[in-house]
Formats: sequence, structure tokens, C-alpha cells
Amino acid sequence: MKSRIAEVSLKYKRKPPADGMPRITSPEAAVELLRSIWNKDTLQLKEEFVVILLSNAKRCLGWSLISSGGSTATIVDPAAVFQVAILGNAQSIILAHNHPSGQLRASGADINLTNRIKKAGDMLCIKVEDHIILTSDGYMSFQERGLM
Repeated sequence: MKSRIAEVSLKYKRKPPADGMPRITSPEAAVELLRSIWNKDTLQLKEEFVVILLSNAKRCLGWSLISSGGSTATIVDPAAVFQVAILGNAQSIILAHNHPSGQLRASGADINLTNRIKKAGDMLCIKVEDHIILTSDGYMSFQERGLM
């Protein structure tokens, strides 16, 4: 009897040309992009975690919602972040999540998660450029605050 095992194959096709995509070279540019993609109806309702994929020239290749949680937390699996980054052919990434409470400061859990993801990225040669915390009234950049 012949055993059947699944074939795993990877494919990557970029529809729009990368040079037509926005360049993300500052926290402000990242926030502008995040505000354009974030569901405004859930920004103050539940915590969500997003990853932005960047090319070597810091052009946005795409984005993905990694997790969606409750009003005070969401669970983020670093493997899910890098699964998307690798499949999207990203050279670097920007992490982002919202604080429905409106608090613009990183919690200990936020800092710990960022460090874990950054360490994994270093091993995979995928740089974590920044981690943005978004609220309806503002944002906080880990890069600007020296937390990375």
C-alpha cells in the first residue's frame, strides 16, 4: 500500500509592482498606513496585533492581522508573525497593536513580546524595524522611545 503524504510547496506572486507601494521609513509613515488599514470600529473595542511587511527598500509589501483578542489583551504567537513575513518575502517588519484603553505606554508584556520577536527575527535575518502602539488619539513608537 502506497502511503500518501502532503506535498508542501511555496509560491509568491506580487500583484502590484513594489516600487508603487508606499515607503515606510518613519514611525509617522507607519502610523499613516496603519490608520488606513485598521478597522476604526474595533480600535477602542478590542486589542488586535498586525504586522507590516517591508521590502529591502522599505516598500510596503502587505500587512496581516496576526491576532484579535479582548479589551485588554491579545495572544501573539511569534511563529505566526514570521510565517507571514517569510511567505510574504519580507526583509523587515513593523509590529503594531492597539490599546483600546487609550494608554500610550508599553506594558511589560508588550516589551517582552517585542524582545522575543526581535530575537527570532535576528535569527531569521528579518529585522524588526519598530513596534507601534496605536490608540484613537495617538501612537507610541518603540523605536522613538528607545525600547528597541
